[in-house]
Amino acid sequence: MTDLKRVLNLRNLVVFGLAYLAPTVVFNYYGVVTTMTGGMMTLAYVVTTVAMFFTAYSYATMVRAFPVAGSAYTYVRKAVHPHLGFLTGWVMLLDYILLPMVCYLLIGIYMNEFVTAVPVWVWVVAAAVIGAVTNIVGVKLAAGVNTVVVAAQILFALVLIGIVVAFVMQGNGGGTLFDSAALFDPTSFNGPDVLWAASILAASFLGFDAVSTMAEETVDPARTMPRAVLIVPIAAGIGFSVISYFLQIAWPTAATELDDPDAGIFELLVRVGGDTLSTAFLITDNLASMVCAIAGLAAASRILFGMGRDGVLPRRFFGTLNNRFQTPVNNILLMTAIALTAVFYADNLIGAAALVAFGALSGFIMVNYAVINHFVVRGGRRSGGDLMRYLLLPGIGIVVCATLLYNVDVHAKILGLVWFAAGVVYLGVTTRGFRVPPRDIDMSEDDGGVVDESRQPAVS
Repeated sequence: MTDLKRVLNLRNLVVFGLAYLAPTVVFNYYGVVTTMTGGMMTLAYVVTTVAMFFTAYSYATMVRAFPVAGSAYTYVRKAVHPHLGFLTGWVMLLDYILLPMVCYLLIGIYMNEFVTAVPVWVWVVAAAVIGAVTNIVGVKLAAGVNTVVVAAQILFALVLIGIVVAFVMQGNGGGTLFDSAALFDPTSFNGPDVLWAASILAASFLGFDAVSTMAEETVDPARTMPRAVLIVPIAAGIGFSVISYFLQIAWPTAATELDDPDAGIFELLVRVGGDTLSTAFLITDNLASMVCAIAGLAAASRILFGMGRDGVLPRRFFGTLNNRFQTPVNNILLMTAIALTAVFYADNLIGAAALVAFGALSGFIMVNYAVINHFVVRGGRRSGGDLMRYLLLPGIGIVVCATLLYNVDVHAKILGLVWFAAGVVYLGVTTRGFRVPPRDIDMSEDDGGVVDESRQPAVS
């Protein structure tokens, strides 16, 4: 593998991370999380943000120790054991594979809200075809597209907050800008429901994990990467919490009044800003979802290509490029077929999101453990300050992520464990019963000749 050109600075990385997690994701989960928590979406986001801080701290610690591309897989492989590293990469791969599915599902649900005569599955198939064709022919997203998409989403959020403020000040909604019940309402609080919601919202914070895969393209990665890895989840968490607060005060009783939680954001937008505002959101969010799906499909197909090329997966299917387009068509079509399972989740956005959350939280637990094993167990760093940095903080990260994972939907846990078991079986076969180290998985998404939209952050 050739050396990558170091061109990315802190701003580039933060923009890339925010583009990857998509700022408007807070609107996507509005209806379902508001219903789940009894109107305490803000509290669920605060809980998730605190939980993600500890994991982000562990990522920042590990990227300083191993400033190379690869993320969770690399950290666990180097700091714990190659076999556990493989399984961590295998579980995290689930996120890359399922991300396009969730994006297509959002497009389908939202378009059906506007054109009810056309069912969700038709929109899902149409979006999947666009994503597949774009990747097959090798169309790259423009270098500045992440900046444009992020700016459009942030602008929409700011405009909506302004509209909500005016709406509430006129005596609508909760009638006040300061309502403690929007954060915590003791009359309807249910701890398990809030934790269940927080486990789903954890998938909203995958941006900082994506940032860590770009270490080899970053200027002064030992200094820049840790800062970016911390800034992205903190900035996102604050933004998500503030936005969700304003959504709650705009419609305090939404938890019991929403007609369709999956598309609940449109009911709120029509209340506060009419059809014009809801149409603006449809355009903005569908653009973000389509860009995210194309990037996710490219990332997944490239990772599978790298695994096939290196013999981790069957080379004949996964490790070949199309002669005409020089893209991994087999992988793109396979990922598209998996993404089309979104049609089975047309009325279950939470179920689809829970699958992504399973892979994310599992990987986060292993990164936290990698910090403890690398610095305390292997490195013998056991002074007072070291135990705080390398044992207590990542230990808290393990506990909170494990708690959230426990609260993930049972069907998602079953499917996730089946995927994990398949990885264990495959690892056992390819390592002669775990007697030899596994082949490396190239999680950096950098394979020459293969188009990779997800690696096109704004470098302007």
